[in-house]
Amino acid sequence: MSTQGVRLHIQDRYVVMDNGIVQVTLSNPGGIVTGIAYNGVDNLLEVLNKETNRGYWDLVWGAPGIKGTFDVIQGTFFRVIVQNDEQVEVSFTRMWDPSLEGKFVPLNIDKRFILLRGSSGFYSYGIYEHLSGWPDFDLSETRITFKLRKHMFQYMAMADNRRRLMPLPDDRLPGRCQTLAYPEAVKLVNPKDPQLKDEVDDKYQYSCDNIDNKVHGWISFNPPVGFWQITPSDEFRSGGPHKQNLTSHVGPTTLAMFLSGHYAGQDLNPKFKDGEPWKKVFGPVFIYLNSGPVGDDPHWLWEDAKIQMMNEVQSWPYSFPASEDFPKSDQRGNVGGRLLVLDRYVSTDLISANGAYVGLAPPGDAGSWQRECKHYQFWTRADENGFFTIRNIRAGDYNLYAWVPGFVGDYKLDDLMKITPGSNIEVGELVYEPPRVGPTLWEIGIPDRTAAEFYVPDPKPEHINKLFINHPERFRQYGLWERYIELYPESDLVYTVGVSDYRRDWFYAHIPRKKEDNTHQGTTWQIKFELNDVVQGSTYTLRVAIASATLAELQIRVNDPNARRPLFTTGLIGRDNSIARHGIHGLYWLYSVNVVVENGIVRVTISNPEGIVTGIQYNGIDNLLEVLNDESNRGYWDLVWSSPTSTGTTGKFDVIKGTAFKVIMENEDQVEISFTRTWDVSLKDQLVPLNIDKRFIMLRGTSGFYSYAIYEHLSEWPAFNLDETRIAFKLRKDKFHYMAMADNRQRNMPLPDDRVPPRGQPLAYPEAVLFGDPLEPEFKGEVDDKYQYSCDNKDSQVHGWVCMDPAVGFWLITPSNEFRSGGPLKQNLTSHVGPTTLAVFLSAHYSGEDLVPKFKEGEAWKKVFGPVFIYLNSPNDDNGDVEPQKMLWEDAKLQMNVEVQSWPYTFPESDDYPKWYERGIVTGRLLVRERYISDDDYIAAKGAYVGLAPPGDVGSWQRECKNYQFWSEADEDGYFSISNVRAGDYNLYAWVPGFIGDYKYNNSIITIAEGSTTFTELGDLVYEPPRDGPTLWEIGIPDRTAAEFYVPDPNPKYINKLYVNHPQKFRQYGLWERYAELYPDKDLIYTVGVSDYTKDWFFAQVTRKKDENTYQGTTWQIKFQLSNVNKTGTYKLRLALASATFSELQVRVNDPKASRPLFSSGLIGRDNSIARHGIHGLYWLFNVDIQGTKLVEGDNTIFLTQARGNTPFQNIMYDYIRLEGPPQPSSLNKNI
Repeated sequence: MSTQGVRLHIQDRYVVMDNGIVQVTLSNPGGIVTGIAYNGVDNLLEVLNKETNRGYWDLVWGAPGIKGTFDVIQGTFFRVIVQNDEQVEVSFTRMWDPSLEGKFVPLNIDKRFILLRGSSGFYSYGIYEHLSGWPDFDLSETRITFKLRKHMFQYMAMADNRRRLMPLPDDRLPGRCQTLAYPEAVKLVNPKDPQLKDEVDDKYQYSCDNIDNKVHGWISFNPPVGFWQITPSDEFRSGGPHKQNLTSHVGPTTLAMFLSGHYAGQDLNPKFKDGEPWKKVFGPVFIYLNSGPVGDDPHWLWEDAKIQMMNEVQSWPYSFPASEDFPKSDQRGNVGGRLLVLDRYVSTDLISANGAYVGLAPPGDAGSWQRECKHYQFWTRADENGFFTIRNIRAGDYNLYAWVPGFVGDYKLDDLMKITPGSNIEVGELVYEPPRVGPTLWEIGIPDRTAAEFYVPDPKPEHINKLFINHPERFRQYGLWERYIELYPESDLVYTVGVSDYRRDWFYAHIPRKKEDNTHQGTTWQIKFELNDVVQGSTYTLRVAIASATLAELQIRVNDPNARRPLFTTGLIGRDNSIARHGIHGLYWLYSVNVVVENGIVRVTISNPEGIVTGIQYNGIDNLLEVLNDESNRGYWDLVWSSPTSTGTTGKFDVIKGTAFKVIMENEDQVEISFTRTWDVSLKDQLVPLNIDKRFIMLRGTSGFYSYAIYEHLSEWPAFNLDETRIAFKLRKDKFHYMAMADNRQRNMPLPDDRVPPRGQPLAYPEAVLFGDPLEPEFKGEVDDKYQYSCDNKDSQVHGWVCMDPAVGFWLITPSNEFRSGGPLKQNLTSHVGPTTLAVFLSAHYSGEDLVPKFKEGEAWKKVFGPVFIYLNSPNDDNGDVEPQKMLWEDAKLQMNVEVQSWPYTFPESDDYPKWYERGIVTGRLLVRERYISDDDYIAAKGAYVGLAPPGDVGSWQRECKNYQFWSEADEDGYFSISNVRAGDYNLYAWVPGFIGDYKYNNSIITIAEGSTTFTELGDLVYEPPRDGPTLWEIGIPDRTAAEFYVPDPNPKYINKLYVNHPQKFRQYGLWERYAELYPDKDLIYTVGVSDYTKDWFFAQVTRKKDENTYQGTTWQIKFQLSNVNKTGTYKLRLALASATFSELQVRVNDPKASRPLFSSGLIGRDNSIARHGIHGLYWLFNVDIQGTKLVEGDNTIFLTQARGNTPFQNIMYDYIRLEGPPQPSSLNKNI
């Protein structure tokens, strides 16, 4: 071996690394390998190719959702990293900046090449980085490619039993080959080497699992030279140990694949969103060159390459890469332990997880590692006793995952594994309990995540690859899918348990049947079996483990092949394309025919143990939920939570998946089932610190089902914020097109596809979209925004969707507001394009962070959300000429009234849900005393909202979001009755339409006793609204909304047709922009006694848009006259606000330029009502003293300045404004 040191020669266009054994030439600054000289051969790479098509890094990328662009990565800057006799490391970088948007992938890429003294080959690795804030993109593939000289390299090897003489690339050209079903597969009809005639060649025949793909390459016989691609670690490859990738193929080409969608589809294409930062090191890989004496068997070079591969694996992680992004061995950690299996129907003893695949991957759900494609994974195999050690793990947070050959399902250790440099973590004995509810009655196949044990036919003689004749991987032959119809020409596969043998009688792939007209149809296979004893009323569970799926839908029926509705359907799954790519597996799927609740009217399918509603069958429709969605995205409880130090209303979104299933009640009249997720300290920072119990109830004869949940935070658990929780149902978009939520708020709705570019154009924020090319032309030019369908809690008791064919209604009925946050005026989402329908229990919409409950460490809390009722209806036979959607809506309202009158329900089984006889009643009468309206008489508080809420200050109920509230509306005489109040301590609160301010009863605590009916009669209560003196003038109506003020028509370009000439026209998009059109030169001026607030007071004091898309605050004027001014008296300005969004209200009197305002609210409000098409948010009342010396006889002006002006959405909505004169003796109490 040469002892020459490493030399680096830098030229204008090339960089040459030379150690006396191998010489590598790279373009400067492109970093393309243009030449590799070795063993007397001047260039092992194809000299007939352009220099850019010899040895290169490449990738495929695209904007989100757009087909990818192929990019050979050319550097723009060259740098020497290390240069000495022992080592040369060089870098070729390409930096991204916004001027390159749309032209290049938004990544900084640093390609590195290393040559060591005495090394028969060179190393390469790449560092990819996406900075925070850079554009979103999808990365479909990245790899290193080498194109070798075709006249030299004709023998390929990738495994002891997968090596052969290969065709030339010329043999794949027209005239020498015949293209088969897709371009990659060709039949060689006139190859240059006659022995290859009639063979099939396809690069996918040489794919390999990552775990087995450590070395592959080519051999030249003259001179005897080997060119090998060695990948010493899989840590930087996507998808885990079983992800399949290309290796070497006709070219002669050899690849190091790091990331691809092969055998997986888009699930393995990383999608970078929301400006997320990302950095990853791919490699190093080793390009190894070897040679032998002329006359020796050149096949020996393969054996030597395997030995070198072992040397490289044992040397990992390498000590020589200079990048700080590649940690050395002392900067990594190790994890060890033992995995055991507990399957009580196999053995009551723990079983060693012999041969288990155990790995660390980024935190996620069980099995998520196989779809993980952005970060690093580290895997090993357990020994025969289940012991495992995972070595050389990069620092970071991981979950430990595993799967065990011979058992279905995936294991995940819930504890977060935090790896630090030098750490050695011993996890001890871990126990995996595979999915199992009863003994095995029969089974087909071996649970090993492949279909290799099933019957794989011989290929057609005209479509063979000689390598795979009588080969363990015979499934790699071309066209095997065509053999199915030959084996089953008349009818599909029938498998008889106890008679059939899956090795001979179960075809390896369930494929469609080709018909005479060259179309294809699905196939139905039968499994026949006998049962001697059937336990009536019990549940049998069918487990179906799928090794691969390609745009397929598996349906299961039992004993009735003609049943219109299958017992189970997967919906559309998989993009693996494994059969066309000659694979025997792709992504793994496991289905259990789930918990099914039905009452002869409705059939509800719920995943076990997650508690996700995957199917709802009703009135001839097999599933009302969107079958195109993943099962976890159909009907579910979810929440958003965050750390206690976070601010705002964003957090981690969590679809709540149970981990344990339990039957609470099961009889002919009722079924109640429970899906729980229990928290412990090992889940800290991974899951919200709550025990969650989701319940579902179905009653005999009921056209629907109920759901409620119990959330509990124990006192010793960590602090957290709960930003939102709700139930969501995603309905079938091909069925449900008509939405209704009120008599005057119902319409045909767009499709979700219409919201996606280019059909929809996002407006000022993502939720608002303008339809340019909707599927239904009637929606062209309309705006859609889910917030246009928000509703106050008090008015949101039923909403949903109607399917017209067949006529079916899907309704979400909320019979009580006791469990909703923020009181009766809190606004929430209802139904919107999806079609989606929601039961929102807690949210910050129209209020901001004030309505985010913040739980402190040491604070115990428990709350029951619901039950709500999911009601399904269909028309009666005799519905006359009434349109079905109108009839179903009217029926839904009637059912809503039934549910409201039935509250509290008698049937929920949880002790945390008190029945009617465990609740209390509070009654009384509320009167108003307003001495400037009436000296002596009390005024009945007609229509007053009177409620019980947790003890607090006056008006605190509207920001209360942790516990229960109970509200009633007083009758015309002011009498009220608040019924069905849970046990606890409360204050009584009220507010009265027509009067400002809030009432709170006497600072007295009202206690509802536990476990019995408490009746509390409060008698006559008197509310004295804020008032100092007589009314001099007023603007608006004190009703806590801005609805009475002037709401303009929308810009014709931005309409929602539902709200044209509608009482809620404020729900149109973009109304804030109309202010500057109405007041182009100066702000609003309102003259008391002349102006009309219904026409002259804009509904929101918004900012004014300036040039260059900046904004400034606005100042409105109220002009009024006073004939007499009491200079020694104090006047009172009452300002009731219906909403505020990052605003500051300043008040000046008669001097608009006063440096100090007479009053400032400071920064108030996070309602965002104007952008959310609301007319109110949280209520504010400010009382401003104006000394008589500030006023003059004659003309006066009050200046109202909204001083903050950063965005178009900062605003104030006024509810009511009143100026009061100084106090007067009671004999003079009359409005002036």
